[in-house]
Amino acid sequence: MWAPPFFQAAPQAFFFHEIFGHRVEGHRQKDESEGQTFTKSVNMPVLPDFLSVVFDPTIEEFQGTPLNGAYHYDDEGVKARRLPLVENGILKTFLMSRSPIQGFPQSNGHGRRSPGYEVVSRQSNLFVESSKKVSDAELRKMLIEEVKRQGKPYGLFFDQVTGGYTTTQRRGLQAFTVIPLIVYRIYPDGRPDELIRGVDIVGTPLASFGKIMATSDKSEIFNGYCGAESGYVPVAAISPALLVSEIEIQRKERSQDRPPYLSRPTSEIKR
Repeated sequence: MWAPPFFQAAPQAFFFHEIFGHRVEGHRQKDESEGQTFTKSVNMPVLPDFLSVVFDPTIEEFQGTPLNGAYHYDDEGVKARRLPLVENGILKTFLMSRSPIQGFPQSNGHGRRSPGYEVVSRQSNLFVESSKKVSDAELRKMLIEEVKRQGKPYGLFFDQVTGGYTTTQRRGLQAFTVIPLIVYRIYPDGRPDELIRGVDIVGTPLASFGKIMATSDKSEIFNGYCGAESGYVPVAAISPALLVSEIEIQRKERSQDRPPYLSRPTSEIKR
């Protein structure tokens, strides 16, 4: 099902971490089992030209909130630094450990692991920056205008997410799933917002990023732990809310099984 959605900021920060961040980790660009979504996209547009992405483990807090992805040195002893990864939509580099890839022979301080695992390139603090910012009220107004323009019955507002996952290896689909916790329908005729259940966000990265229309002027934080080849490492993502012209959703899996009406006969035998 397709609908024009309006993402709240914290879910969108997770969206960028899960869907974009893993695909720009350096070791994936030389692994033949990986899909290598952005391997040949350096100095080419990968996001709308009003968006930039920076990884910065040197920032320890944002608006008073501590950031999980902060550190002074990575797990290979390389000093942490600010890394502009996408500038005005153009991909400039990858997250690098000491393991080189073609065109990027040096680490930029993103070799990470949890104890007992080998180091690979991993995310730190991800910041999404925008030059096309409007207020939340204006973003909602733009959503309703887009719903009317497309002739849709409603748009979607994703308020919270509980998790998600993505496939980066080439033997699987280059797709993602984000699992929302709170979702509302936004009606263009002025009806009250309607809370709905049972939907997941699905899609492919390049198609989804190409449909971003604008962002809000406020950013929110996703703090968490990211699991991958080198174990679980603490990360953070900071992003404004986004207006997206359309995105694909699907119904959540659910079982139709019901418990038995009667208890086991043996449970009523007196001894």
